[in-house]
Amino acid sequence: MTDDFKNKEYKVEDIFQDIEGDDKNTLMTIPPEILEAQGWGEGTKIKVEVGDKGTIIISEVKSEG
Repeated sequence: MTDDFKNKEYKVEDIFQDIEGDDKNTLMTIPPEILEAQGWGEGTKIKVEVGDKGTIIISEVKSEG
């Protein structure tokens, strides 16, 4: 990831949306510029973690083999 996106901040309402009729889940939208910079697209497997200061860490899950 380039330094331009390493510490990029987004508003919560730009990333997370409620799912109508589903009180247990939330829709997370990764901004297009992040997807492009990472080379991610439909079908890319990712891991989402919460850092110690509440940051969200998204990384690609690489298949073994």
